[in-house]
Amino acid sequence: MITYNSNQVAEIIGVNVSTIKRWTDSGKLSCQQTHGGHRKFHLNHLREFLTKNKKHSSNIKLGSLIGKNKKVIDAIESNDTKIIIDYLYRSTISGNESRFLAVNNSLILKGYPLYFIFDDIVNPLLSKIGTSWEKGKISISQEHLATVIIRKFLSNLNFDFVPKKSKQISFCFTLPDDSHDLPLYMAESIMNQNNIKTYNLGANLPVYDFIELANKVAPNIILVSVIYIKDLKKINQELNLLCKHFLKSNTKIILRGNSVNKVTINYNNFFHIATFEEFQKLISNEQK
Repeated sequence: MITYNSNQVAEIIGVNVSTIKRWTDSGKLSCQQTHGGHRKFHLNHLREFLTKNKKHSSNIKLGSLIGKNKKVIDAIESNDTKIIIDYLYRSTISGNESRFLAVNNSLILKGYPLYFIFDDIVNPLLSKIGTSWEKGKISISQEHLATVIIRKFLSNLNFDFVPKKSKQISFCFTLPDDSHDLPLYMAESIMNQNNIKTYNLGANLPVYDFIELANKVAPNIILVSVIYIKDLKKINQELNLLCKHFLKSNTKIILRGNSVNKVTINYNNFFHIATFEEFQKLISNEQK
């Protein structure tokens, strides 16, 4: 888990440490306390505080997170995704995890929506890394290193997240032979942010096995990520089994991924989304 201490938070927000202590004592700013009484702040604590107190978002000191890299700071302020992606690309393939986390945390604290970060920065970055590997510009080790750094960031977004009085339950997973699990962490983050209790079941899940679970814990939302298809006939069978099982229910089945257009589904009780922005809009409407 990645956390900040009181001094770091004070520097990031641009206030005195005594103000941070006062906010935490009053419950205005949440934190975790160690056995020694030290305050530790997760990114989600800061994001929640800044969402409720927007006047402080404009005062975020990006230099306290990123350092003196004016080019990157200006790119974040002006929404220049090309510069941001290029910087993150160099950071991840070289194993500079701290730079990657600093930029993405800065984007979140500046109020950029998660769907924007995923659609316009993280996914294009993953494509750039994959293309570079295919063309032999980076090694397998560099590709794996970059993926590990990105996964750690996405996992951290969901660390210890407990929805408050959630009325909905969701599941997300990939189908057999598809090990591309990063989109699941992204979907989980967005659903968590919308206060939906989410179970990320991971990759390579057979539908019949999921149905056994769903019979015990009825889902409101199911998201299936379809990135890689090894056996198209098998995946068609899996998705048709899923849609058929929930045909007479109110469960929303949502499919996303580059390979969804390859499948043939004989039922129409599903939604195909191309972006996480569409996903955000879909589940936001579900909440109304």
